[in-house]
Amino acid sequence: MKFPVLHRIAAFFVFAFSSVVFLMTVAPTLSFWDCGEFITAAVTMGVPHPPGAPMFQLIGRMFSFLPFGDLGFRVNLMSTFSSSFTVLFVYLVSMRLMRLWHGDPQTTGKALLMILSASIGALILSFSDTFWFNASEAEVYGIGMFFISVTVWIALEWYAHAGVFDSERSLLLIAYIMGLSIGVHLLSLLALFFVFFVIYFRDRDRVDMNVKSILAFVGLMAAGFFVVYPGIVKYLPKLLSSTGGLLFVIVLIAAMIAVVSAKKWNPHLRMGLLGALLVALGYSTYAIVPIRANDSPALNENAPTNLAILYSYLNREQYGDYPLLRGSTYDNSLQNINFATKKFLPRRWNPESVDAYKNYSSDFEYMMSFQFGKIYMRYFLWNFVGRAGDLQDAPVVFMGDAGDWSESPGYPNRYYAIPLLLGLIGMFYHFRKDWKTATSTTVLFLMTGVGLVIYFNMAEPQVRERDYFFVGSFYVFAIWAGLAAFGIWDMLRSKVSVPEVGGLLLAGALLVVGPGNMLKQNYQTHDRHHNYVAYDYAYNLLQSCDQDAILFTGGDNDTFPVWYLQYVAGIRRDVRVVNLSLVNTNWYALQLKNERPYGAKAVSLSFSDEQLNRMEPLAWETTTVEIPINPATISRAWMEDMPAAKGLALPTSFAWTVSPQWRDARGTNGLRNQDQMILDIVRNNINSRPIYFALSTAPSDRLGLDPHLVVEGLCARVTPFSFPTQSYRYYPAMNVPVTIKHLTNLAAEADSNRAFGFMFRELNNPDINLDEASSKMIYSFRLLYMELAKAVYQESGDKATADRVLQKMEEVMPEALHEMNGEIRTQLALTYFVTKNNEKAVAMTAEVEKFMMPDVEKFIMGDQSNRNAMSILLNLYYQTGQFDKGIALLRKYQQRNNDPSVEAEISTWQAQQTVRMPKDS
Repeated sequence: MKFPVLHRIAAFFVFAFSSVVFLMTVAPTLSFWDCGEFITAAVTMGVPHPPGAPMFQLIGRMFSFLPFGDLGFRVNLMSTFSSSFTVLFVYLVSMRLMRLWHGDPQTTGKALLMILSASIGALILSFSDTFWFNASEAEVYGIGMFFISVTVWIALEWYAHAGVFDSERSLLLIAYIMGLSIGVHLLSLLALFFVFFVIYFRDRDRVDMNVKSILAFVGLMAAGFFVVYPGIVKYLPKLLSSTGGLLFVIVLIAAMIAVVSAKKWNPHLRMGLLGALLVALGYSTYAIVPIRANDSPALNENAPTNLAILYSYLNREQYGDYPLLRGSTYDNSLQNINFATKKFLPRRWNPESVDAYKNYSSDFEYMMSFQFGKIYMRYFLWNFVGRAGDLQDAPVVFMGDAGDWSESPGYPNRYYAIPLLLGLIGMFYHFRKDWKTATSTTVLFLMTGVGLVIYFNMAEPQVRERDYFFVGSFYVFAIWAGLAAFGIWDMLRSKVSVPEVGGLLLAGALLVVGPGNMLKQNYQTHDRHHNYVAYDYAYNLLQSCDQDAILFTGGDNDTFPVWYLQYVAGIRRDVRVVNLSLVNTNWYALQLKNERPYGAKAVSLSFSDEQLNRMEPLAWETTTVEIPINPATISRAWMEDMPAAKGLALPTSFAWTVSPQWRDARGTNGLRNQDQMILDIVRNNINSRPIYFALSTAPSDRLGLDPHLVVEGLCARVTPFSFPTQSYRYYPAMNVPVTIKHLTNLAAEADSNRAFGFMFRELNNPDINLDEASSKMIYSFRLLYMELAKAVYQESGDKATADRVLQKMEEVMPEALHEMNGEIRTQLALTYFVTKNNEKAVAMTAEVEKFMMPDVEKFIMGDQSNRNAMSILLNLYYQTGQFDKGIALLRKYQQRNNDPSVEAEISTWQAQQTVRMPKDS
C-alpha cells in the first residue's frame, strides 16, 4: 500500500479512536465551574463573564441544534470534537516534521514506523490528564487548543512548501484564524510566536543570522504581536467608542486597504497590513457582545451595551489588577505588603495571601517554589509522569506510595515517566535534525508554559487547580514525544545496524507502554458519562425554594448550574438568584432591580439607580436592625409545615444584630456592597417574598442572620424568629417535614415547577466517577442527611425515622462508592451518637481513628497545627463512652509533654468512666 494511503488511514484512525474514547467519557450534561455559564451563553446567546467568548458561543449554538441529548451534552460535544481534531493535528505536525527531514518513506516498514511514532505523540496528548479532562466538558480550552494546533500545522505546511500550501495565502489564513480564536480565548494568540519564528527561519541559514538581523526580527515580532494584542483586541473598541476615534479608524483602514491594493508598496508591508485587517475581521465576532447585551438577555454579565463598557469588559476590570513587571510586593521585615515601594517582577503582591507569603524568604524563592514548582511543574508532571489523586494540591506520583489524595476510585494514575522520557528524547532529536523548527517549537513551549507562569503571577492559595492554563505546553511536549520512537531508531541506526522491523517492534512496544498505559490508567478517572451532580445539585437547590423566592448564592458552583437550569432547561424560573459576589457590582444590582428574566419578579430595592451606580463600602458599627413585620402579607405557610414553629407568635418586627464585615486600611469598620444589598433586600422583601441562603454560602456572607434561618432542603429560609442553638447541629432550626419530603421521596425526572423530591442520579452506580467539585457536593448531600437525622431525633424522639433517613443516605450515596474522609466520618459518628446508635457510633469512631491518629501523633510530638485532630478524637471518645481510650491518649500526651494541667482532665475522665451510654433501642 502506498504511503499517502497509509498516512491518511492512520490520521483518520487517530482522530476516530480519540473521538470514540471522548464520546464514551464525555459529561452527559453540564459540569461545575464555568461550564454551566458557557453552555447557557451558547444556547441563549447571552453574555458570559469578561472577556467573553463570542466565537465559542457561535459554535456552541450550532451544536445545541443537534436533535439528541441534553442541551449541555450537545455543547459538550464541541469540546469533544475540537479536542479530537487537535489530536489529529498533533499527528499531522509530527508527520510533517519527519517528512521534512527524511522525505516520504520509500519502504512500507519505514512508513509504518513514521506513522506509529506520530500516532504515539498524538495519543499521548489525547489521553493525558489535563487535555482529556478539557475534552469532556464545555469549556474554552478544548476549542482553544484546536485553534493553536491548526495554526501550527498550517505554518509548518507553509514552511515546507507542501501542496496547496505553497503560497503566502496560508499566512493570511493564519491571521484570520487568530482573529477568530480571540473570540474563544486569548491564550490562542501565543501561537503567533511560533508563526513569527517559522517565517524568520524559513529562508535563513546560520550565516544569514547576525545580531542586527536578530534584533530587527525581535523588534518586528514584538510590534506585530502588539498590533494584535493589545492593539486590535483592547484599543480598537476604545477608539471606536468616540467620534474622533471612529473617524481615525475609518481613515486608518482606508489607508491600509489602499496600501494593500497598490503593488508598488513593499510586499512584506502589504502582507503585514492585510494580515492585520484579517485579524480584525476575525475579531469582529465580538460585535455580537454589545448587540446581544442591548437585547437584555437573562445572562448579561457587565451589560456591555456600548463600546466604552465593552472596553472595560475586555480588560476584565471587575476582577481588579495585579502587577507584572513592576509593583508592590511582600516585605519580610514588615510581615506585610510594602505599598510604599515598587520592585521589579513583584511576585508576592496579593494582600489576601500574606499568611502564605511568610513562608518564603524572597520573591524569587516564591516564584521558583510555588509558581514554577507547585503550580507549573506539578501540572506538567501530572500529565507525563503520574498523578496521585484528584484532591486539591495532589502531588506527582511515580513509583512510591501515592498517599491518600483521592475520594474517587481509580487513582493514583501512574505513567512511570515513559511519556516524559519520550518527550525529552524527541526534543533532543528535533534539535539534532532541524534547529530552526526546534527553536520555533521551543518558543511555543516556553510561551505557553513558563511565560504564562510569569504572566498570571498566581497568588497562594488558588481556589482550584489551574492546569488547564498550561495545556498548550503539554501539546508541544506531546509532539516531541511523537518524534521519539522514530528518533530512537534513526539515531541507533547511525551507530549500529537496526532493521526496520526492530524499529517497528520498538514503536509498537512504546505505543502500548506509553499512550496505551495512559488510556488504561486514566479511563476510570476521566469517565464522566454518569456524572449528573452539577445538574442535580442545581435542581435540588431550586426545588428547596418556595414560589417566587429570592435565593442568595455564594460562588460559581452554586450559581452557574442554577442559571443553566433556569435559562436553558426552563426549570424554576420564578426563583430570583442573587449571587453575593456579583452583587458587589453596579450592573448586576441594576439588573436585579429593573429586569425580569423570563417573567421572574424583580427584586425590590430602596436604592435608586443612581445610588446603585455609586455604591461603595459604608462605614458601620455594630447595630440592631429592626424591620416591621406585616402579618397580612408575610408568608406563614412554612410554619404550618414545621411543627416546631406552629406555636410561635409572629413578632411585630424582625430584629437582628448587624456587625461590620469589612475594615479599610485606616481601621474604619464598614459594610461591603454585598452586605448593604443583603440588608436592603431583606428589608424590602421579607414581607412579600420568601428569602433563602444556599447552605453553601459562608457564614461571614450571611450578615449575622444564622439564628434566624430555617433549613429547608439545601437552602435556609430567612425568618423573623430567632432560634436557639441546638447541640451537634450546624443550623438552629430545620423544617423537618419538608426536608424529609425532599430527601426520602426522590424524583426520577426534573419538574420545571415547584416540586418536592430531590434528584441524586447515578450516585449508587458502581461505574460512576466524580471530579473533585462533584465529590465535595456529595459531602454537602451527606451533611444534609445527617442534619435531618439529628433534627428528627432531637425534635420528636422518632428513632425509626432518623434511622430510615441515614439508611436512605447510604442507599443513595453508598460509602463503598464515595469514600468518606475524616471530617465526614467524624460527623457521622456524632450523628449516630445523637440518634442513640451507640454501636455504630463506636464503630465509626474506630474509622475516624484511622484518619486522625497520624495527626494526633504529630500533635503529641509538638506540632500545634494538629491540635484540632486531638480535640476531635477526644470528643468522640467522650461522647461514645470510650473513656479508656481517651485516658490512654491523654496520658501519652502528658508523658511526652510533661504538662501538669492534663492530670485534672484525666481525673474528669476517670470520674466518668462508670457512666455508660444506653444501648440501641
